[in-house]
Amino acid sequence: MAVREVNKLVRDKIPGIILENGETPNFMILDDEKFLEALNDKLAEEVREYLESKGMDELADILQVICTISETIGGGQRELEYLMDEKAAERGRFKAQIFLESIERVES
Repeated sequence: MAVREVNKLVRDKIPGIILENGETPNFMILDDEKFLEALNDKLAEEVREYLESKGMDELADILQVICTISETIGGGQRELEYLMDEKAAERGRFKAQIFLESIERVES
């Protein structure tokens, strides 16, 4: 019997999909602290995958993880969107494609 180590957070339906494929998933349910830690690891993983592929599907994965993190720490997607809009109103968005190279201080 071959065992493939995975050791990462997966989506809720993955154990069932593994069973449908004739394999046996070995998993545990994480407590809140370990869950948040695993979500942070998952976010880093998804960002790396996006940077490699530049694919919209990876961006969707990143957004899913971010929304789950927000729900876990007591916010949620609506609060996240509200905060995003607040920051945009105060400091703008990234649509103008401005890349700040330096700032000169004028001495008087």
